[in-house]
Amino acid sequence: MKAGFASTCITPALGKEIPGLFERRFAEGVRDDLYARAAVIDDGRCCVAFVQTDTIKVSEQLVAAARKRAQRLCGIPGKNCFISATHTHSGGPTFAGLGTDADADYAGFVAERVADAIAEAHRRRRPAYVGTGSAAAEGVAFNRRFVMRDGTQMTHPGKMNPSIVRPAGPADPTVTVVGCCDPSTLTPFGCIVHFACHATHMNGYLYSADYMRWIVDMLWAVYGRDLGVTCLNGACGDVTQMDNQSARPGEFGPYWCERTGRVVGAGALQALARMDYFKKATVAREASTAPAAVRRSSAAERRAARALLAEKEVTGADVETIYARELLQVESMRRKKPVHSLEIMGIRVADALFWGVPGEYFQKFAMDVRAASRFPHTCCVELANGYNGYICTEDAFAGGGYEVRTARSSFLEVTAGERIVKTATRLCERMYQSASREIAALPGRRTWPKWEDSALDGINQLKAKK
Repeated sequence: MKAGFASTCITPALGKEIPGLFERRFAEGVRDDLYARAAVIDDGRCCVAFVQTDTIKVSEQLVAAARKRAQRLCGIPGKNCFISATHTHSGGPTFAGLGTDADADYAGFVAERVADAIAEAHRRRRPAYVGTGSAAAEGVAFNRRFVMRDGTQMTHPGKMNPSIVRPAGPADPTVTVVGCCDPSTLTPFGCIVHFACHATHMNGYLYSADYMRWIVDMLWAVYGRDLGVTCLNGACGDVTQMDNQSARPGEFGPYWCERTGRVVGAGALQALARMDYFKKATVAREASTAPAAVRRSSAAERRAARALLAEKEVTGADVETIYARELLQVESMRRKKPVHSLEIMGIRVADALFWGVPGEYFQKFAMDVRAASRFPHTCCVELANGYNGYICTEDAFAGGGYEVRTARSSFLEVTAGERIVKTATRLCERMYQSASREIAALPGRRTWPKWEDSALDGINQLKAKK
Protein backbone atom coordinates (compact mmCIF):
# COMPACT_ATOMS: atom_id res chain seq x y z
CA MET A 1 0.00 0.00 0.00
CA LYS A 2 1.12 3.52 -0.82
CA ALA A 3 -0.50 6.85 -0.03
CA GLY A 4 0.19 10.49 -0.81
CA PHE A 5 -1.35 13.85 0.10
CA ALA A 6 -1.16 17.29 -1.50
CA SER A 7 -3.08 20.57 -1.66
CA THR A 8 -3.41 23.49 -4.05
CA CYS A 9 -4.80 26.94 -3.33
CA ILE A 10 -8.07 27.84 -5.09
CA THR A 11 -8.73 31.26 -3.50
CA PRO A 12 -10.26 33.51 -6.20
CA ALA A 13 -9.34 37.10 -6.88
CA LEU A 14 -11.10 39.71 -4.76
CA GLY A 15 -14.32 41.05 -6.17
CA LYS A 16 -15.62 37.67 -7.27
CA GLU A 17 -19.12 36.68 -6.19
CA ILE A 18 -19.62 34.54 -3.07
CA PRO A 19 -22.65 32.27 -3.56
CA GLY A 20 -24.79 30.73 -0.86
CA LEU A 21 -27.31 33.37 0.21
CA PHE A 22 -30.19 35.17 -1.47
CA GLU A 23 -28.43 38.52 -1.53
CA ARG A 24 -25.44 39.03 -3.81
CA ARG A 25 -22.05 39.24 -2.08
CA PHE A 26 -18.74 40.19 -3.64
CA ALA A 27 -15.52 39.29 -1.88
CA GLU A 28 -13.75 42.12 -0.08
CA GLY A 29 -10.93 40.07 1.45
CA VAL A 30 -9.59 36.69 2.54
CA ARG A 31 -10.15 35.41 6.07
CA ASP A 32 -8.44 32.12 5.26
CA ASP A 33 -7.45 30.58 1.93
CA LEU A 34 -9.50 28.01 0.04
CA TYR A 35 -7.91 24.73 -1.02
CA ALA A 36 -8.27 21.58 -3.05
CA ARG A 37 -6.89 18.86 -0.77
CA ALA A 38 -6.17 15.48 -2.36
CA ALA A 39 -5.45 12.03 -0.92
CA VAL A 40 -4.25 9.27 -3.25
CA ILE A 41 -4.29 5.66 -2.02
CA ASP A 42 -2.79 2.86 -4.12
CA ASP A 43 -2.71 -0.85 -3.25
CA GLY A 44 -0.80 -1.83 -6.37
CA ARG A 45 -3.91 -2.97 -8.22
CA CYS A 46 -6.31 -0.09 -7.66
CA CYS A 47 -5.35 3.57 -7.28
CA VAL A 48 -7.96 6.10 -6.11
CA ALA A 49 -8.06 9.79 -5.28
CA PHE A 50 -10.25 11.65 -2.79
CA VAL A 51 -10.42 15.43 -3.22
CA GLN A 52 -11.87 18.07 -0.91
CA THR A 53 -12.66 21.36 -2.64
CA ASP A 54 -13.46 24.42 -0.55
CA THR A 55 -16.40 25.32 -2.79
CA ILE A 56 -20.16 25.47 -2.40
CA LYS A 57 -20.53 22.75 -5.05
CA VAL A 58 -18.76 21.09 -7.97
CA SER A 59 -20.58 20.65 -11.26
CA GLU A 60 -20.44 17.58 -13.48
CA GLN A 61 -18.52 19.67 -16.02
CA LEU A 62 -15.91 20.73 -13.46
CA VAL A 63 -15.49 17.12 -12.31
CA ALA A 64 -15.14 15.81 -15.86
CA ALA A 65 -12.47 18.40 -16.68
CA ALA A 66 -10.54 17.67 -13.48
CA ARG A 67 -10.68 13.91 -14.04
CA LYS A 68 -9.47 14.21 -17.62
CA ARG A 69 -6.54 16.42 -16.65
CA ALA A 70 -5.61 14.24 -13.64
CA GLN A 71 -5.51 11.12 -15.79
CA ARG A 72 -3.30 12.86 -18.31
CA LEU A 73 -0.94 14.18 -15.62
CA CYS A 74 -0.46 11.05 -13.50
CA GLY A 75 -2.34 8.14 -15.00
CA ILE A 76 -5.03 7.69 -12.34
CA PRO A 77 -8.21 6.69 -14.20
CA GLY A 78 -10.58 9.61 -14.15
CA LYS A 79 -13.40 7.37 -12.95
CA ASN A 80 -11.33 6.65 -9.80
CA CYS A 81 -11.23 10.33 -8.77
CA PHE A 82 -13.78 11.11 -6.04
CA ILE A 83 -14.20 14.90 -6.09
CA SER A 84 -16.44 16.62 -3.57
CA ALA A 85 -17.31 20.08 -2.23
CA THR A 86 -17.18 21.11 1.43
CA HIS A 87 -20.17 23.37 0.73
CA THR A 88 -18.59 26.44 2.25
CA HIS A 89 -20.90 29.42 1.85
CA SER A 90 -17.83 31.67 1.81
CA GLY A 91 -16.18 30.30 -1.32
CA GLY A 92 -15.82 31.25 -4.96
CA PRO A 93 -18.44 31.48 -7.74
CA THR A 94 -19.09 27.87 -8.77
CA PHE A 95 -22.89 28.04 -8.37
CA ALA A 96 -25.58 29.73 -10.44
CA GLY A 97 -28.91 30.11 -8.67
CA LEU A 98 -30.91 32.02 -6.06
CA GLY A 99 -29.67 35.35 -7.37
CA THR A 100 -25.99 34.49 -7.91
CA ASP A 101 -24.07 33.72 -11.08
CA ALA A 102 -21.34 31.15 -11.73
CA ASP A 103 -17.97 32.13 -13.19
CA ALA A 104 -16.86 29.73 -15.94
CA ASP A 105 -13.26 30.93 -15.78
CA TYR A 106 -13.06 30.29 -12.05
CA ALA A 107 -14.66 26.85 -12.41
CA GLY A 108 -12.03 26.01 -15.03
CA PHE A 109 -9.30 27.20 -12.68
CA VAL A 110 -10.65 25.01 -9.86
CA ALA A 111 -10.74 21.97 -12.18
CA GLU A 112 -7.08 22.54 -13.08
CA ARG A 113 -6.05 22.95 -9.46
CA VAL A 114 -7.96 19.82 -8.41
CA ALA A 115 -6.12 17.81 -11.04
CA ASP A 116 -2.80 19.34 -9.98
CA ALA A 117 -3.46 18.33 -6.36
CA ILE A 118 -4.23 14.76 -7.45
CA ALA A 119 -1.09 14.56 -9.57
CA GLU A 120 1.10 15.93 -6.77
CA ALA A 121 -0.43 13.56 -4.20
CA HIS A 122 0.24 10.72 -6.63
CA ARG A 123 3.87 11.81 -6.98
CA ARG A 124 4.25 11.93 -3.19
CA ARG A 125 3.05 8.36 -2.66
CA ARG A 126 5.02 6.51 -0.02
CA PRO A 127 4.69 3.12 1.71
CA ALA A 128 1.85 3.18 4.21
CA TYR A 129 -0.27 1.18 6.55
CA VAL A 130 -3.92 2.23 6.47
CA GLY A 131 -6.29 2.23 9.43
CA THR A 132 -9.87 3.27 10.11
CA GLY A 133 -11.66 4.60 13.16
CA SER A 134 -14.39 6.86 14.44
CA ALA A 135 -15.31 9.10 17.35
CA ALA A 136 -18.17 11.43 18.28
CA ALA A 137 -18.32 15.22 17.93
CA GLU A 138 -21.36 16.06 20.02
CA GLY A 139 -23.16 19.37 20.21
CA VAL A 140 -22.07 21.06 16.98
CA ALA A 141 -24.47 19.74 14.30
CA PHE A 142 -28.27 19.85 14.44
CA ASN A 143 -31.16 19.15 12.13
CA ARG A 144 -32.51 22.49 10.97
CA ARG A 145 -36.02 21.32 10.03
CA PHE A 146 -38.81 21.01 12.59
CA VAL A 147 -42.30 19.62 12.82
CA MET A 148 -44.56 22.41 14.04
CA ARG A 149 -47.76 22.29 16.06
CA ASP A 150 -49.90 22.82 12.96
CA GLY A 151 -48.36 19.73 11.33
CA THR A 152 -46.22 21.63 8.82
CA GLN A 153 -42.43 21.58 8.70
CA MET A 154 -40.22 24.66 8.87
CA THR A 155 -36.56 25.28 8.15
CA HIS A 156 -34.97 27.37 10.92
CA PRO A 157 -38.24 28.37 12.63
CA GLY A 158 -36.35 30.57 15.08
CA LYS A 159 -34.62 30.02 18.38
CA MET A 160 -36.91 28.59 21.08
CA ASN A 161 -39.98 28.88 18.86
CA PRO A 162 -42.86 27.71 21.11
CA SER A 163 -44.56 26.05 18.13
CA ILE A 164 -41.72 23.55 17.65
CA VAL A 165 -42.79 19.97 18.36
CA ARG A 166 -39.64 18.05 17.42
CA PRO A 167 -36.83 17.94 14.84
CA ALA A 168 -38.08 16.62 11.50
CA GLY A 169 -34.95 14.52 10.97
CA PRO A 170 -31.69 13.32 12.54
CA ALA A 171 -28.17 14.69 12.77
CA ASP A 172 -25.09 12.48 13.01
CA PRO A 173 -22.23 13.28 15.43
CA THR A 174 -19.92 10.59 13.99
CA VAL A 175 -16.45 11.58 12.83
CA THR A 176 -14.94 8.84 10.66
CA VAL A 177 -11.22 8.83 9.87
CA VAL A 178 -9.00 6.87 7.50
CA GLY A 179 -5.40 7.24 8.61
CA CYS A 180 -2.17 6.55 6.72
CA CYS A 181 0.99 5.94 8.74
CA ASP A 182 4.66 5.13 8.26
CA PRO A 183 5.01 1.30 8.40
CA SER A 184 8.16 1.42 10.53
CA THR A 185 6.94 3.83 13.22
CA LEU A 186 3.11 3.94 12.88
CA THR A 187 3.40 7.75 12.84
CA PRO A 188 0.50 9.21 10.82
CA PHE A 189 1.45 11.26 7.77
CA GLY A 190 -2.04 11.77 6.36
CA CYS A 191 -5.75 11.21 6.97
CA ILE A 192 -9.23 11.53 5.50
CA VAL A 193 -11.86 13.03 7.85
CA HIS A 194 -15.62 12.64 7.32
CA PHE A 195 -18.31 14.63 9.16
CA ALA A 196 -21.76 15.98 8.27
CA CYS A 197 -22.60 19.65 8.80
CA HIS A 198 -23.40 22.66 6.62
CA ALA A 199 -20.43 25.01 6.30
CA THR A 200 -22.50 28.12 6.99
CA HIS A 201 -20.72 29.63 9.98
CA MET A 202 -19.08 32.64 8.28
CA ASN A 203 -21.36 33.86 5.46
CA GLY A 204 -19.72 37.27 5.18
CA TYR A 205 -17.75 39.17 2.55
CA LEU A 206 -14.46 37.36 3.14
CA TYR A 207 -13.36 34.10 1.56
CA SER A 208 -13.20 31.28 4.11
CA ALA A 209 -13.04 27.48 4.14
CA ASP A 210 -15.38 27.71 7.15
CA TYR A 211 -15.06 25.12 9.94
CA MET A 212 -13.00 22.66 7.82
CA ARG A 213 -10.06 25.04 8.20
CA TRP A 214 -10.12 24.41 11.96
CA ILE A 215 -10.27 20.63 11.56
CA VAL A 216 -7.01 20.87 9.65
CA ASP A 217 -5.50 23.25 12.20
CA MET A 218 -6.39 20.92 15.10
CA LEU A 219 -4.70 17.97 13.42
CA TRP A 220 -1.66 20.07 12.50
CA ALA A 221 -1.34 21.27 16.11
CA VAL A 222 -0.61 17.68 17.16
CA TYR A 223 1.02 16.06 14.13
CA GLY A 224 2.62 19.06 12.41
CA ARG A 225 1.87 20.90 9.19
CA ASP A 226 3.29 18.09 7.05
CA LEU A 227 0.27 15.95 7.90
CA GLY A 228 -1.96 15.63 4.85
CA VAL A 229 -5.64 16.19 5.59
CA THR A 230 -8.64 15.74 3.29
CA CYS A 231 -12.10 16.63 4.69
CA LEU A 232 -15.25 15.08 3.22
CA ASN A 233 -18.66 16.52 4.11
CA GLY A 234 -21.40 14.05 4.93
CA ALA A 235 -25.13 14.19 4.21
CA CYS A 236 -26.04 17.60 5.62
CA GLY A 237 -28.83 18.81 3.35
CA ASP A 238 -30.89 19.35 6.50
CA VAL A 239 -28.08 19.65 9.08
CA THR A 240 -26.35 22.85 10.24
CA GLN A 241 -24.54 24.27 13.26
CA MET A 242 -27.64 26.25 14.26
CA ASP A 243 -29.33 24.89 17.39
CA ASN A 244 -32.89 26.19 17.22
CA GLN A 245 -33.76 24.55 20.53
CA SER A 246 -31.12 26.52 22.44
CA ALA A 247 -31.57 30.05 23.78
CA ARG A 248 -27.94 30.98 23.16
CA PRO A 249 -27.12 33.46 20.35
CA GLY A 250 -27.18 32.29 16.74
CA GLU A 251 -24.15 30.12 15.97
CA PHE A 252 -22.65 32.33 13.26
CA GLY A 253 -19.27 34.03 12.99
CA PRO A 254 -15.61 33.28 13.74
CA TYR A 255 -16.14 31.99 17.29
CA TRP A 256 -18.70 29.37 16.26
CA CYS A 257 -16.70 28.46 13.17
CA GLU A 258 -13.61 27.72 15.25
CA ARG A 259 -15.72 25.95 17.89
CA THR A 260 -17.23 23.49 15.40
CA GLY A 261 -13.93 22.85 13.68
CA ARG A 262 -12.10 22.23 16.93
CA VAL A 263 -14.78 19.85 18.24
CA VAL A 264 -14.78 17.86 15.00
CA GLY A 265 -10.98 18.05 14.86
CA ALA A 266 -10.81 16.71 18.42
CA GLY A 267 -12.96 13.78 17.34
CA ALA A 268 -10.62 13.16 14.41
CA LEU A 269 -7.62 13.31 16.74
CA GLN A 270 -9.23 10.80 19.08
CA ALA A 271 -9.98 8.40 16.23
CA LEU A 272 -6.49 8.79 14.79
CA ALA A 273 -4.73 8.41 18.14
CA ARG A 274 -6.37 5.07 18.95
CA MET A 275 -6.38 3.75 15.38
CA ASP A 276 -5.46 0.16 14.52
CA TYR A 277 -3.61 -0.09 11.21
CA PHE A 278 -3.91 -3.01 8.82
CA LYS A 279 -0.89 -4.58 7.16
CA LYS A 280 -2.87 -5.99 4.23
CA ALA A 281 -5.50 -3.36 3.52
CA THR A 282 -6.83 -3.07 -0.02
CA VAL A 283 -8.71 -0.50 -2.08
CA ALA A 284 -11.68 -0.95 -4.42
CA ARG A 285 -13.87 1.27 -6.53
CA GLU A 286 -17.30 0.75 -8.07
CA ALA A 287 -20.09 2.99 -9.35
CA SER A 288 -23.76 2.88 -10.30
CA THR A 289 -26.22 5.38 -11.69
CA ALA A 290 -29.61 6.45 -10.37
CA PRO A 291 -31.99 8.12 -12.84
CA ALA A 292 -34.02 11.02 -11.48
CA ALA A 293 -36.51 13.17 -13.34
CA VAL A 294 -36.63 16.94 -13.09
CA ARG A 295 -39.63 18.14 -11.09
CA ARG A 296 -42.56 19.36 -13.18
CA SER A 297 -44.33 22.61 -12.27
CA SER A 298 -48.00 23.19 -13.04
CA ALA A 299 -49.30 25.60 -15.65
CA ALA A 300 -50.87 27.67 -12.86
CA GLU A 301 -47.51 27.93 -11.05
CA ARG A 302 -45.81 29.09 -14.23
CA ARG A 303 -48.51 31.69 -14.92
CA ALA A 304 -48.21 33.03 -11.37
CA ALA A 305 -44.42 33.24 -11.67
CA ARG A 306 -44.61 35.18 -14.95
CA ALA A 307 -47.21 37.54 -13.51
CA LEU A 308 -45.06 38.27 -10.46
CA LEU A 309 -41.97 38.93 -12.58
CA ALA A 310 -43.95 41.24 -14.85
CA GLU A 311 -44.97 43.23 -11.79
CA LYS A 312 -41.77 43.23 -9.72
CA GLU A 313 -38.01 43.36 -10.18
CA VAL A 314 -36.00 40.34 -9.02
CA THR A 315 -34.20 41.26 -5.81
CA GLY A 316 -32.76 39.51 -2.77
CA ALA A 317 -35.01 41.63 -0.59
CA ASP A 318 -38.03 39.80 -2.04
CA VAL A 319 -37.28 36.07 -2.19
CA GLU A 320 -40.60 35.37 -3.92
CA THR A 321 -39.31 37.13 -7.02
CA ILE A 322 -36.20 34.95 -6.90
CA TYR A 323 -38.25 31.77 -6.61
CA ALA A 324 -40.51 32.87 -9.46
CA ARG A 325 -37.51 33.23 -11.74
CA GLU A 326 -36.00 29.97 -10.48
CA LEU A 327 -39.21 28.03 -11.16
CA LEU A 328 -39.22 29.16 -14.79
CA GLN A 329 -35.53 28.33 -15.15
CA VAL A 330 -36.10 24.83 -13.79
CA GLU A 331 -38.94 24.36 -16.29
CA SER A 332 -36.52 25.35 -19.05
CA MET A 333 -34.00 22.83 -17.68
CA ARG A 334 -36.67 20.13 -17.69
CA ARG A 335 -37.52 20.69 -21.32
CA LYS A 336 -33.87 20.41 -22.33
CA LYS A 337 -33.02 17.44 -20.09
CA PRO A 338 -36.04 15.83 -18.39
CA VAL A 339 -34.08 13.05 -16.65
CA HIS A 340 -30.70 13.28 -14.92
CA SER A 341 -28.41 10.29 -14.44
CA LEU A 342 -26.83 10.60 -10.98
CA GLU A 343 -23.42 9.01 -10.42
CA ILE A 344 -23.40 7.01 -7.19
CA MET A 345 -19.73 6.17 -6.64
CA GLY A 346 -18.25 3.98 -3.93
CA ILE A 347 -14.64 3.68 -2.81
CA ARG A 348 -13.59 1.15 -0.17
CA VAL A 349 -10.41 1.68 1.83
CA ALA A 350 -9.73 -1.28 4.15
CA ASP A 351 -13.06 -1.75 5.99
CA ALA A 352 -14.44 1.75 5.36
CA LEU A 353 -16.73 2.56 2.46
CA PHE A 354 -17.26 6.08 1.17
CA TRP A 355 -20.10 6.57 -1.28
CA GLY A 356 -20.97 9.80 -3.00
CA VAL A 357 -24.19 11.47 -4.05
CA PRO A 358 -24.19 14.51 -6.38
CA GLY A 359 -26.49 16.74 -4.36
CA GLU A 360 -27.39 18.06 -0.92
CA TYR A 361 -28.66 14.87 0.67
CA PHE A 362 -30.85 14.59 3.76
CA GLN A 363 -29.21 12.81 6.70
CA LYS A 364 -31.96 10.21 7.13
CA PHE A 365 -31.11 8.73 3.75
CA ALA A 366 -27.45 8.34 4.71
CA MET A 367 -28.41 6.63 7.96
CA ASP A 368 -30.71 4.23 6.10
CA VAL A 369 -27.86 3.17 3.81
CA ARG A 370 -25.46 2.80 6.73
CA ALA A 371 -27.96 0.68 8.66
CA ALA A 372 -28.23 -1.72 5.73
CA SER A 373 -24.48 -1.84 5.06
CA ARG A 374 -22.27 -4.57 6.51
CA PHE A 375 -19.14 -2.43 6.50
CA PRO A 376 -17.88 -1.26 9.92
CA HIS A 377 -17.75 2.28 8.51
CA THR A 378 -20.17 3.46 5.80
CA CYS A 379 -19.94 7.16 4.98
CA CYS A 380 -22.17 9.12 2.61
CA VAL A 381 -20.34 12.07 1.01
CA GLU A 382 -22.69 14.66 -0.41
CA LEU A 383 -21.97 17.08 -3.28
CA ALA A 384 -19.66 14.44 -4.74
CA ASN A 385 -18.85 14.29 -8.45
CA GLY A 386 -21.61 16.70 -9.45
CA TYR A 387 -24.57 18.77 -8.31
CA ASN A 388 -28.32 18.18 -8.51
CA GLY A 389 -29.62 20.41 -5.73
CA TYR A 390 -31.34 19.36 -2.52
CA ILE A 391 -32.47 15.73 -2.38
CA CYS A 392 -35.21 15.69 0.25
CA THR A 393 -37.38 13.09 1.96
CA GLU A 394 -40.97 12.63 0.86
CA ASP A 395 -42.05 13.76 4.34
CA ALA A 396 -40.22 17.04 3.74
CA PHE A 397 -42.09 17.62 0.50
CA ALA A 398 -45.36 16.98 2.30
CA GLY A 399 -44.40 19.22 5.23
CA GLY A 400 -42.88 22.19 3.39
CA GLY A 401 -39.86 24.35 4.14
CA TYR A 402 -37.03 26.00 2.25
CA GLU A 403 -35.24 22.95 0.83
CA VAL A 404 -38.23 21.62 -1.14
CA ARG A 405 -39.04 24.82 -3.03
CA THR A 406 -38.48 24.44 -6.76
CA ALA A 407 -35.30 26.19 -7.88
CA ARG A 408 -31.95 25.36 -9.42
CA SER A 409 -31.01 24.47 -5.84
CA SER A 410 -33.89 21.94 -5.61
CA PHE A 411 -35.29 20.45 -8.79
CA LEU A 412 -35.40 16.64 -8.69
CA GLU A 413 -38.57 14.57 -8.39
CA VAL A 414 -39.93 13.67 -4.96
CA THR A 415 -38.86 10.01 -5.16
CA ALA A 416 -35.21 10.69 -6.08
CA GLY A 417 -33.90 10.30 -2.53
CA GLU A 418 -35.33 6.84 -1.96
CA ARG A 419 -34.15 5.69 -5.37
CA ILE A 420 -30.62 6.72 -4.40
CA VAL A 421 -30.93 4.82 -1.10
CA LYS A 422 -31.76 1.62 -3.01
CA THR A 423 -28.93 2.17 -5.50
CA ALA A 424 -26.40 2.91 -2.77
CA THR A 425 -27.52 -0.05 -0.64
CA ARG A 426 -27.02 -2.43 -3.56
CA LEU A 427 -23.64 -0.85 -4.25
CA CYS A 428 -22.54 -1.34 -0.63
CA GLU A 429 -23.57 -5.00 -0.66
CA ARG A 430 -21.79 -5.72 -3.95
CA MET A 431 -18.61 -4.13 -2.65
CA TYR A 432 -18.84 -6.05 0.62
CA GLN A 433 -19.31 -9.34 -1.19
CA SER A 434 -16.37 -8.54 -3.46
CA ALA A 435 -14.14 -7.68 -0.49
CA SER A 436 -15.20 -10.85 1.33
CA ARG A 437 -14.28 -13.01 -1.65
CA GLU A 438 -10.96 -11.24 -1.95
CA ILE A 439 -10.07 -11.82 1.70
CA ALA A 440 -11.36 -15.41 1.78
CA ALA A 441 -9.00 -16.25 -1.09
CA LEU A 442 -5.96 -15.46 1.05
CA PRO A 443 -4.28 -18.42 2.84
CA GLY A 444 -5.81 -19.09 6.25
CA ARG A 445 -8.41 -16.35 5.95
CA ARG A 446 -12.16 -16.91 6.32
CA THR A 447 -13.44 -13.66 7.84
CA TRP A 448 -12.77 -10.03 7.09
CA PRO A 449 -11.06 -8.16 8.59
CA LYS A 450 -9.15 -10.06 11.30
CA TRP A 451 -7.09 -8.82 14.22
CA GLU A 452 -4.08 -10.72 12.86
CA ASP A 453 -3.91 -8.04 10.17
CA SER A 454 -3.11 -5.36 12.74
CA ALA A 455 0.24 -3.67 12.26
CA LEU A 456 0.44 -3.29 16.05
CA ASP A 457 1.43 -6.96 16.31
CA GLY A 458 4.55 -6.31 14.25
CA ILE A 459 5.44 -3.24 16.28
CA ASN A 460 5.06 -5.14 19.56
CA GLN A 461 7.27 -7.95 18.29
CA LEU A 462 9.91 -5.46 17.18
CA LYS A 463 9.95 -3.83 20.63
CA ALA A 464 10.18 -7.24 22.33
CA LYS A 465 13.18 -8.19 20.21
CA LYS A 466 14.93 -4.93 21.04
